[in-house]
Amino acid sequence: MMSITKMHPLKLFKSDFVVDSIAKLEANDGVKQYSGDKFTGFSESVVLINSGVLVSEDPDLILPDENGNHDFENAIKIYEAYKSFSPTEATSGRIWSYLAHVPHWDYMKNRWPVENQPGEKKGGYIIEHWFLSGIGASTLARHGLAMLWWGTHVTYDPNRTDPFELTREFFSMLDYTRTILTGTQGRNRIFTHALLEFVIDNPNLFKSQKEAKIRFLMRKSNFFGGYKVLPTLTKIEIKEMFKQHEVELRDEKSFREDSQPTGLNSLS
Repeated sequence: MMSITKMHPLKLFKSDFVVDSIAKLEANDGVKQYSGDKFTGFSESVVLINSGVLVSEDPDLILPDENGNHDFENAIKIYEAYKSFSPTEATSGRIWSYLAHVPHWDYMKNRWPVENQPGEKKGGYIIEHWFLSGIGASTLARHGLAMLWWGTHVTYDPNRTDPFELTREFFSMLDYTRTILTGTQGRNRIFTHALLEFVIDNPNLFKSQKEAKIRFLMRKSNFFGGYKVLPTLTKIEIKEMFKQHEVELRDEKSFREDSQPTGLNSLS
């Protein structure tokens, strides 16, 4: 007998509550509220219910342990639970703030522990990972839950035997969130799939200095993107462009940790 997934209306914080909370945290006020077993700094009066958006039951996320942070496994859980999100909802600070502070409080406390931060930086750390403090891809890449959803959204491929194969590669290296989610190329799904497929298909090329090599390819894509419109290219064409740099990628001496190949400026 098939089980029926129970759906419920989406909940989110009111805008004024989010704005006020961020303002207080900018002054490092309210930090102590992030040390309890649950978030007590709100009342139901600041919670809205959007009956027009139905989501699955909030998933139980895997807490970090000696085996790692489990970002890949949790990303699938988050994406499956909230796959009904439109791009507008998936970029809503009110939604992600509510999810971080209420249903996924325990996970957020363990994955992004505030107590490990210097006292004067705790407020900023909370804003960065628990709220969306601005508009843009960089804020999504830093939020503890939005990063999981968007990382899966741009890598999910229903045409693959394992639709999450590219997602697994994406969450194998934290640097992907900076190089892919925050870049204009990375928001192009075809480009992202081409890059991750190229890495998966060429394990020997990326067995060392992987982060530097990924940054190198992203930087090179800026160059060829200058005379070719990336959105018009096919996945095969993009991978062919990556292949043009195989000789450089094999030159291990040109790569150093947190550096670019000789002759290239470091990324900011």
